[in-house]
Amino acid sequence: MDTVKIKQTLCWIATAVALIALAACQHDEPGGKPKPVDQRTVLVLDHDGEIYDQNGELVMQLPDCTYAAEIIADGSDYFVSGVQAKERVGYWKNGKWNTLHVDFIEDVDHWTYGIAKWDYYIYLLDLPNVLKNSGIFPLENNHDFIPADHALSVSEGKCYVVGYGFGENDDESYYKPILYSNYKDYYKKEFLPMPEGTLTGEAHAIYSYDRDHTIIGGVIGRMPAVWVDKEYRIYPTTVKLDLDSPQDYGRVEAIKMGAGHIYGGGWELNEEQKMVATVWTDGVPAHYVSGDAGVSSSQAVEIFCYDNDVYVLTQEYNSEIDNDITFLWLNGKIIMSYAGIRATGFVVF
Repeated sequence: MDTVKIKQTLCWIATAVALIALAACQHDEPGGKPKPVDQRTVLVLDHDGEIYDQNGELVMQLPDCTYAAEIIADGSDYFVSGVQAKERVGYWKNGKWNTLHVDFIEDVDHWTYGIAKWDYYIYLLDLPNVLKNSGIFPLENNHDFIPADHALSVSEGKCYVVGYGFGENDDESYYKPILYSNYKDYYKKEFLPMPEGTLTGEAHAIYSYDRDHTIIGGVIGRMPAVWVDKEYRIYPTTVKLDLDSPQDYGRVEAIKMGAGHIYGGGWELNEEQKMVATVWTDGVPAHYVSGDAGVSSSQAVEIFCYDNDVYVLTQEYNSEIDNDITFLWLNGKIIMSYAGIRATGFVVF
């Protein structure tokens, strides 16, 4: 082979490698090439199965929905898990119900706490099992397991479930953070580590990526915390309190990673021992509150990273008008409010 052909071959190889690397870097992009802000679609889901857009308009009432748990998106399609009035097992896709044809050994109540999608597979957490399309995969030793609200995450076919339950000893009546991961034909259980001497902890949210990496949000002792690849980090709170009650100082109840940063959403207590919506960026707390004097409690419900933008959904309870208000934030500023609804999550595509 002459020198010119060798150079051409090397050039082709280099180009192929560059394209593969570019595709790998884009696997976390929502729906391919990012859209400008004004061309994006935002769907906000409330517990009653109502779906609202970024303009505050009601776009869908899920049929036969008793309770809506979580909403996810894949391209321009959206999927919702929850409880169906006819007690069937399945999910809503673009507002239409899809029944999963699965056979259960025992007749149990079906409650899908979480939903995820990878390739052409739909994953549902339907205790005490994870359903993968029509396959049934049980959670190991699940008798006292309490799942997080958004307990399930899938990356490149690797599925994880988080929550909390009692320790391994029969006489240990303290909650411990739990992580399940798929192993052959069932989900293997493990307790997440905590500092020596800490009795309690809970896992409340999970984000998985590159198949084998996880970021989990929750609480350790009475402090907000995350586990990055199972290594714990206790997050600081803005206000230092010394409470006699066993109430937590704060919790991380939503977790996402974007543009190299870890975003944890939840709440912390203020000087009046009221819950205040808080987002920790790489462990640094910031409050997300509307400023209304009548707000008695608030919390960050969900976070969504789109390109370099960070969306946050918060929930406030106004005691003066006895009503709930949901706020949608973009990069630290409120862009929409939804009066009278209790949101469970949202997506951007």
